[in-house]
Amino acid sequence: MEVFYDEEDVTVYWDAAHGRIHVDWRNIPSDRTVQMGCEEMLKLLTQRRCGQVLNDNRNVVGPWNSSAQWVAENWFPRMLDAGLIQFAWLQSANSLSKFAARQSSALNKDSGAIRLFEDEEDALDWLRE
Repeated sequence: MEVFYDEEDVTVYWDAAHGRIHVDWRNIPSDRTVQMGCEEMLKLLTQRRCGQVLNDNRNVVGPWNSSAQWVAENWFPRMLDAGLIQFAWLQSANSLSKFAARQSSALNKDSGAIRLFEDEEDALDWLRE
């Protein structure tokens, strides 16, 4: 995988073998980190004209609730407009991080593009469909 964007709490990769974006979130991402990482995902989705994202939050260890509304109301609609087809979201074990993910995805659940997963293999199976 090719690193597209990297900072302390997030790395955005281009997975050329599968034609999708892979994102690894870590620690407790700040509002700035969430927004920067998300904007880089949008940029890569647009550049590569891909429709799939594997968004991995398993290494997030705390809440990022203050960014959840921005993700739901601002960023996800722009991702969908840019061609997002499948956003497989691997959940953190941290309950506060899970809550923020549920908040972020709830407003856009009717699109069918966003699914939350506990298991990586289940997420990959869905992306392969």
